[in-house]
Amino acid sequence: MTETNPLIAMTAYLLAIATAALLLRTVPRFTRQLEHCGESRFAGIDGLRGYLAFGVFVHHSIITWIFLQTGVIDFPPSNFYSQLGQGSVALFFMITGFLFWDRLLTHGWQHDWLAFAVSRLFRLYPLYLPLMLAVFISVLYLQGWELKDSVTQLIGQTLAWLTFDRPDVNQYHQTGMLISNVTWTLGYEVFFYLALPLAAMLFIYRGGWMQTVLCLIGIYALYKLVGLEHSLKKHYLASFLGGIAAAYWIRRPQWVAWSLSPLAGIIALLALAIAFTVFNRAFNLGALLLLSLFFVIVSSGNTLFGALSPRSIRWLGEISYSTYLLHGFVLWIMLQRLPPVLHLDARQAWVFLPLLAVCSCLLIIISSLTYQHIEKPGIDAGKKTLYWLRQNRTLRKEPEKTAQQR
Repeated sequence: MTETNPLIAMTAYLLAIATAALLLRTVPRFTRQLEHCGESRFAGIDGLRGYLAFGVFVHHSIITWIFLQTGVIDFPPSNFYSQLGQGSVALFFMITGFLFWDRLLTHGWQHDWLAFAVSRLFRLYPLYLPLMLAVFISVLYLQGWELKDSVTQLIGQTLAWLTFDRPDVNQYHQTGMLISNVTWTLGYEVFFYLALPLAAMLFIYRGGWMQTVLCLIGIYALYKLVGLEHSLKKHYLASFLGGIAAAYWIRRPQWVAWSLSPLAGIIALLALAIAFTVFNRAFNLGALLLLSLFFVIVSSGNTLFGALSPRSIRWLGEISYSTYLLHGFVLWIMLQRLPPVLHLDARQAWVFLPLLAVCSCLLIIISSLTYQHIEKPGIDAGKKTLYWLRQNRTLRKEPEKTAQQR
């Protein structure tokens, strides 16, 4: 059966890796970009991102196959294919928790919160806004450009999508399925970003009991506010704790030394294999503990016998946000909209599987282009904005100092 055959995932991964390798050979700009990014402290995590983002694509590919067969959107019956989605997301949350908590522990009171806020804004939105526009245009096109909702309702829907919620647009049923509803995870990421300063005051910049109480109230208020439309699930948020634990783990030299050993690599791979085969869901205690064990070993610098270090894998990690955000739209066009136009039936395996192979390659090409022409310029624009904000703040302070001296 297609939905349980692991060879489909293996083939898709091989096609993606081969496509990335070919792009690096033929597009010098991509190679230069990768060489620049090779300076990262956590190269293994960069490589891991590539596997995770593409894993979510494979997960949603199988869900699309099931939907085409049954008309029902449901998790794959295979633990492996189910965990390619959920387990990958849990590890993404751990990466976020690790990277930002590590910076807090490293910089302490010197942590640059303005830079943090600007960088997050310019990391999430430059690619998300064009995708959102493509979704709205697609919906209106499919409806013959007929407005079924009032302008006020459309504005409300737009604002909701801008906060990563996914209400139906212009009464188009399950609009979020055009992008495989991937933006639900961004709501958790945003909550983590907003709660981070309060968590830092609670656990790192420790103060009196009043500060502790106010921070706890603030975190709870954010939890309710961000989860206003769709409640944030506590067991999903627990994934971030695995990353935070890793930030403390790498500060123990003896633990890091053990994590770099071949034995630790074997244990990490066994933990991952058990989590992905024994458990059908990632967000329960057993699976999260296994994934956390896997992650602390990787975060210590273990490349899992070189599996995280090839250039093609690191490039997949570099473009992972594009891959994650765009794959649902690519799947929708290629597997649901295109076959009827070509008079093909995607419910047939001989049609579905070649189209999936094309999607695997096409997604990497598109993601590489959007990274280079949208994501990277967006990141650079964030740096320029930060510089501009600091220049303005400096200019405002100078007249004040002059006035005080007089």
